[in-house]
Amino acid sequence: MKYFLLLLPAALLFSGCATSPQSGDATLMQRFKQADADGNGQLSRTEFSDALITDAYPLYDKTGKGYFTLQEFVAGGGTEASFRDLDRSGTGRVTLADVKVNQRARDQFSLPFDGADTQRSGSLTYDEFMVYRAAAAPYVR
Repeated sequence: MKYFLLLLPAALLFSGCATSPQSGDATLMQRFKQADADGNGQLSRTEFSDALITDAYPLYDKTGKGYFTLQEFVAGGGTEASFRDLDRSGTGRVTLADVKVNQRARDQFSLPFDGADTQRSGSLTYDEFMVYRAAAAPYVR
């Protein structure tokens, strides 16, 4: 069950400058550091998926009200079944926190991590991230 269109969010990750992988290196470095919650200079799988979820969330909460509804989710390409799984409280509203604690969503958003972790260390260095970002750049407008 897919929650979000994965290729788009994966390409959007840290897309502060979508024109080319080299443009906006300072912006990308700043966003990388923001995602590095423990400040160790690398992104763990959790930090990576948290950042990806956070970057993708506004695709559904387009008005910035702090939640999206079933109608907004379906309009963005989601399914009713996926929405119901995300809306565990049954309020008809899904917050960013709801998505971040949903294991199925976390699993989906961590999929690109494996391709980016070329050293198979379980974390991403900034250099690995830039290689990943360069590969994703053709998918970002």
